[in-house]
Amino acid sequence: MFSATSQAEKAAPVAPAAQAERSAHQPVRAQRLHDYSALTESVALSATVEIADVPAISLAEAAPDVASAPVIGDPVPRIAIVIDDVGLDVAAARRALSLDAPMSLAVLPYAEAAPDLSAEIAASGRDVLLHMPMEPVGLADPGPHALRLGLSDPDLAARMRWAWARVPDAVGLNNHMGSRFTADPRSMRVALSAIAERNPLFLDSLTTGESRGRAVADGLGLRALQRDIFLDHVIEPGAIEARLAEAEDLARERGWAVVIGHPHDETLDVLEAWLGEAQDRGVSFVTLTTLSDLLQVRPQPTAQNLSAP
Repeated sequence: MFSATSQAEKAAPVAPAAQAERSAHQPVRAQRLHDYSALTESVALSATVEIADVPAISLAEAAPDVASAPVIGDPVPRIAIVIDDVGLDVAAARRALSLDAPMSLAVLPYAEAAPDLSAEIAASGRDVLLHMPMEPVGLADPGPHALRLGLSDPDLAARMRWAWARVPDAVGLNNHMGSRFTADPRSMRVALSAIAERNPLFLDSLTTGESRGRAVADGLGLRALQRDIFLDHVIEPGAIEARLAEAEDLARERGWAVVIGHPHDETLDVLEAWLGEAQDRGVSFVTLTTLSDLLQVRPQPTAQNLSAP
């Protein structure tokens, strides 16, 4: 049985100039509830991991870099939907799979059902992502066997490889929490290098404006993207609909948008009703791998990023 106190994951402070640039995407706060008590020892490593009953995460929105963004070359607005935190509630995962649109589902590696859901998602034609737990700022806990700055390089690599093995159909990964870990480029290089031979796609969830995740993935020559919008930091239908409208506006302006939601009933209810309407308006829904191919996001590795200092 796991027990510990919970505390919000805090976003890093933003400089005044950066705040002005990001005025359309103000920082917000949300709580994501997880019950780790049902986890069995079969999905545990021997390392001691702190567990919080109610992790909370601060979600800092990032303004898209329209000027430097690649152009797809046609006028079709594309949205890549990612459903995070998949695995602890199998029924919710299967409901997400029933949505009539291409998308990507990110599976928590410590979920008992992770290997089975990995196969089920892949068989459906959707992208499977490893939703890799990483250390946040503060005391909020991302779950068992997270990547933490205090771990040795061999331990970081071992945890990454263990997690990847738990989600064997994964085409890539994104971070679960991680506001502290993703801001440390050396640790990110060690972690991503452990699975770099698999050529994974890395999606930076951007839980902090200080994240170096995408830059490190770029340096390793991996396909790399970052999210634009969190859909359900406020778990209320009207708020979720507003964020989807924002995503559609961004996709029409820039050509695409990457959005992250969670398998809450409210989120799935809104998506179920909205997807068909958006498709009627000409929106195309794509997986992350499809979007990556369209954008040709395949940087060349650099010596600087291949070697940890």
